Amino acid sequence: MTTYDVDDAEFAALKGKTVLLTGCSTGIGRATAYLAHKHGANLILGDWAEKEGQSLESELKERVLFRKTDVSSWTDLLALFEAGWERFGALDVVLANAGINEVGNMLEDKFSAETGKLEAPVLQTLNVNLVGVLYTTKLAVHYFAKQTGKKCQIVLTGSAACFLDTPPLWTYEASKAGVMGLMRSLRTQLPKNNNVTINMVAPWLTKTGMLKEEFLSVWGDLPANEPIGVARALLLPAVRPDMNGTSLFVAGHEIVDFEEGLDRTKAQWMGEQLSKDVDEGQRRILP
Repeated sequence: MTTYDVDDAEFAALKGKTVLLTGCSTGIGRATAYLAHKHGANLILGDWAEKEGQSLESELKERVLFRKTDVSSWTDLLALFEAGWERFGALDVVLANAGINEVGNMLEDKFSAETGKLEAPVLQTLNVNLVGVLYTTKLAVHYFAKQTGKKCQIVLTGSAACFLDTPPLWTYEASKAGVMGLMRSLRTQLPKNNNVTINMVAPWLTKTGMLKEEFLSVWGDLPANEPIGVARALLLPAVRPDMNGTSLFVAGHEIVDFEEGLDRTKAQWMGEQLSKDVDEGQRRILP
């Protein structure tokens, strides 16, 4: 198990870097914006919550640009990247952090008032949490490619739900598992083709507005995060640019990479021969 300790002094490496952050207005995103700005980063900020985002922009005052952004809209995200590029002329770090909680109930049957037929489940959570991250990643790679030779970082906000059962958050868990799959699919390709690293942060219970009150009421003395603890994990790959392909599980502000443990123990949970065969299969088919 690899556990990361990050010293405050390391964040000095953010000075002069341009960081694009979605989901900036509240909770983890707002804490991340404060931390990055405190250490000298330029900020390109996007969030659907316009009032809170504008108040953050006014509070930080300089080296910051905010745009109201629906991350499930390609047009909105493209406009955010375009505005940020025009303002700062550079992009070093992209934090795909925007996310929402479960919307609707996939297992509840609802019928059309007009036709009486079963209605499709609501996919808003999937559109924001996964499609939005796909869009953000695509745009990050595109803009990073404009800066030949610069090492850049993408950090995706996943969730403990990538690894743990979280009923009744049906589409939320599916969306966050998709975020982890995206990171894993890109981590061998982006560094060699684009000089870009990609990592994921997976917060366990975190005290934000998204947290359901009933969860906190039964949590007791189990480890819990404040937003700043997750913010430090989100910015860790930006100050340690050689990090790549990690899933940083954050619990009580402790940062643990699950990917290293999964890989190291693969022969135990997969079986020794199958583990060897899978490794060889991956070697043969990966570009």
